[in-house]
Amino acid sequence: MAIDPTAHGFVSAAHVSLLEAGEIARQRGSSASSTSGAAFRLPDASPAPLSSSASRQTAAASRKSAAGRSFTPHTAIQSNANADPDQWDGMLNRIGKKYNVPPLFLKAVMLSESGGRPDAIGDSGHSVGLFQLHDQGYGSGMGDSRFDPEVNADRGARGLAEAWHAGEKAGFAGEHAVRAAYNYSFNPGGGWAYQGDSVVRHYNQLLAEQGLPPLQ
Repeated sequence: MAIDPTAHGFVSAAHVSLLEAGEIARQRGSSASSTSGAAFRLPDASPAPLSSSASRQTAAASRKSAAGRSFTPHTAIQSNANADPDQWDGMLNRIGKKYNVPPLFLKAVMLSESGGRPDAIGDSGHSVGLFQLHDQGYGSGMGDSRFDPEVNADRGARGLAEAWHAGEKAGFAGEHAVRAAYNYSFNPGGGWAYQGDSVVRHYNQLLAEQGLPPLQ
């Protein structure tokens, strides 16, 4: 399924600017419990539709043809799993809501890190799982629990959310917001630019599958 199953071919909160996404979250999360934090809500029917019925048909065809595609992580990994990245969409939607972060961003990072393979091992054994949690970074002290897709994704998303919200406060938007949030969390200092390139490339690929324009 598409990462945003409620969008139905419309531009969603996962594609608007960082500031707009934050405003949507604040408006729609006002009724959330103070103990659970603001909830990320995708808009129902408020976004503007694609320009024509032909465009919507093209988007539907694009999503259908996306089945069976593969995604390449930015760094070589070891894995025995046959990746089906879309199987994690429900989980990413739920975790995105929990941390008030666009699920599409989380999916782009996951694809860049592991290609959606939960058993992925990289960095000579130091990085593990969907979000390649490093044993001296976000995965410190987690041991083999990093192989659990939900545990791994939740920890990765928590770190990415901190960066996403910092970017929101700074006024970042579009591609700049995506790169800044990823570099802040997974590539401190931005020294490995190709990793950020990979996240943006995967993000734009996901957008194209929904018939949406690339990040600006």
